[in-house]
Amino acid sequence: MATPRPRDILLVRNGDSPLARDACDRARGIFHAGGYHAVFLDAPSAGELSEALTDTVRSRALHVAAVVAVGGDGMAHLVLQVLHEVGQQGVDVAFGLIPAGSGNDLARFCGIPTRDTERAAGRVLRGLETPAQHMDLLAVDCADGTSHVCATTVCLGLDARVNARANRWTTIRVPAKYAVALVWEIMRLTSRDYTIDYTPPDGARRVVDRRATFLSVANTSSYGGGLTIVPRADHRDGRAELFAVSDARPLRLLFLLPRLLLQTHENLAEIALEPVTSVTVVPHETVTRPAPGSGTRAETLPPHVAHGDGEPLGPLPVRVRILPAAVRVLF
Repeated sequence: MATPRPRDILLVRNGDSPLARDACDRARGIFHAGGYHAVFLDAPSAGELSEALTDTVRSRALHVAAVVAVGGDGMAHLVLQVLHEVGQQGVDVAFGLIPAGSGNDLARFCGIPTRDTERAAGRVLRGLETPAQHMDLLAVDCADGTSHVCATTVCLGLDARVNARANRWTTIRVPAKYAVALVWEIMRLTSRDYTIDYTPPDGARRVVDRRATFLSVANTSSYGGGLTIVPRADHRDGRAELFAVSDARPLRLLFLLPRLLLQTHENLAEIALEPVTSVTVVPHETVTRPAPGSGTRAETLPPHVAHGDGEPLGPLPVRVRILPAAVRVLF
């Protein structure tokens, strides 16, 4: 006797978000029409939601057809941590996404409608009825011993500080708050020296010292609600892109921003793009600056925290590795 196909679709949402609640209600009808049963999951905190999702997937693995993140990149990030963890234990569940957040870089990159819940839910159904697709993920190991997976971009330089500041401005919507935070940080600019140990696709390890402002490892094309850094990114090619902007004055960086928006920045002298399969980034703890009348002085820089998918991960140094075809996706 054939085993019945799983028919539950777990919709993981932030219960405090009216946008996510509305998207879930609208998606439920689409899934019901397709012969599936929508199960809502929410919790008072991210930690509790992650725990509830893990328990549900493990206990109902034979019944769950897909786990769908209903929200922005942060909700997708939370769901992917769980799917990666249970996947390592042999539980393979497909990942879907219905955009209902302030930042939707993953959805935008994958062509998922960001303003049409019904069409996004339809993408999930089509994915369930067609041959399996997979996407790469970024594995991130931080100096505090924590490990994470990310779908979009891991920010390590000025872009990480922009993320941190934008996350504190809860009353401003992305991309507006990211743009404001970006200008704020540029005007307070502190570039930094890094030792970057990376392996390109040819396997030849390289180690360089580089002073940089922006420094990211990208699996997809954009961050911050649509700021494109790697126009030709491919989340299925088994490699990431190391994106760096060299030391530059604030006015020069402000000049570069429109080029990023227009996606005409790749040939600028300040921009470096390197394909990588793994990279370790170690920030230098001090920087030498001129002091009036006293030559130079060494200044201790504040610690950096890496951000991935817009979420804080952990302190540098970090190692980022590409995980080819790491998760089954429905888009």
